[in-house]
Amino acid sequence: MVTLIKIGWRNIWRNKNRSLITIAGVSCGLAALIFIRAFIDGGDSQMVENYTDLFSGHIQIHRAGFQKKISLDLSILPNPKIEEILLHAPSVLSHSRRIKDYALISSAEASSGILLIGVDPEKEKSVTRLHKRIRQGEFLSPLNNDSILIGKDLAETLNVSLGDKVVLMSQGSDGSLAAASYRVCGLLDTGAEEIDRSIALITLKAAQELLVLDDKFSEFAIRTKSIFAIDETAKSLKNQLALEDFEVLTWKEISPIIKQWLEFDRAFSNVILFIVLIVVAAGILNTMLMSVLERIKEFGIMLALGTKRSQIVLMVAIESFFLGIIGVAAGTAGGLALSKYFGSFGIDLSKFSQALESYYTGSVIYPRIFIGYVFLWSGIVLLVCVAASLYPAHKAANLKPVEAIRA
Repeated sequence: MVTLIKIGWRNIWRNKNRSLITIAGVSCGLAALIFIRAFIDGGDSQMVENYTDLFSGHIQIHRAGFQKKISLDLSILPNPKIEEILLHAPSVLSHSRRIKDYALISSAEASSGILLIGVDPEKEKSVTRLHKRIRQGEFLSPLNNDSILIGKDLAETLNVSLGDKVVLMSQGSDGSLAAASYRVCGLLDTGAEEIDRSIALITLKAAQELLVLDDKFSEFAIRTKSIFAIDETAKSLKNQLALEDFEVLTWKEISPIIKQWLEFDRAFSNVILFIVLIVVAAGILNTMLMSVLERIKEFGIMLALGTKRSQIVLMVAIESFFLGIIGVAAGTAGGLALSKYFGSFGIDLSKFSQALESYYTGSVIYPRIFIGYVFLWSGIVLLVCVAASLYPAHKAANLKPVEAIRA
């Protein structure tokens, strides 16, 4: 075995140009796989972070059924137990109370149906980043309950600007007609049309007064310390609450469309990665096959001298393994370096900013490295290197010594 390893190592340097081409093919292919995976993971992570930053938060707690049917009848009474759980949950970074209800917003020229959201201005800043998406004006103030924040597209529909008055109409929790006027304090520009044209924010206190809710509210919006802790945190909260009349929902359950888009994106990216892998495998197979064809006489002599066919197969596989190891090492280093560089400076795709904003990705993508994927693709490429050598090795082992020597 040791002898075969030595022979295999020497053989790969007998034709340095061919070996270097093979190593370059393996390393470039693996570097591409690692970088593409990092690019996709970075874009997907940004999509989740941007979506949850804009509106939903990472987790929401409602009365059971509220997500399917937004109704004031499913409002939450002040609940010290839930507040205590959220304050002491190690993975919960912050939480805020909200009120949600459908309403009609009107100006002097037009009207539109909207989702009205009442928020605690200070606590909302720690759960979402809506306050950083103000195009004009300012975010809501806890000291001013007569202000309203609307999206830029909604402002165009209503033909209003900063300082103009709008009227909100809905139905109070007691069945009465709820109506009040508010002055536009700011315009949102999230880049997501469905948000900019269909939501309006007022303070939590103003919403409670308008909808006759007293101290009631609709939901807890929660931000965890990491997007990778969302599922575990939601499971923990469900176990701690253990209340049948409450639902704990992650962003995936709140917006299944975004979840489905991510799943499609990952499936499509896996197809691309598979194609790259096939190209790498074809290059290795071609090189090893050429190597075998050039050494037919050599293999014929070895077989004639009593070398076992299994030893021929093993020797060719060892050569491929050495080429793979060198190529994988170089490719891993190159892929990590490339991903880390662009992970710091980003990849500017501003030409496609409108489409990217619609999917909450942002115009600059920052590749993100997950070490698990690096090890996975490195192992797969190394395995492919060895597997691609099996056919040439089998061909070499099944040569007839006399015919091979005469070739």
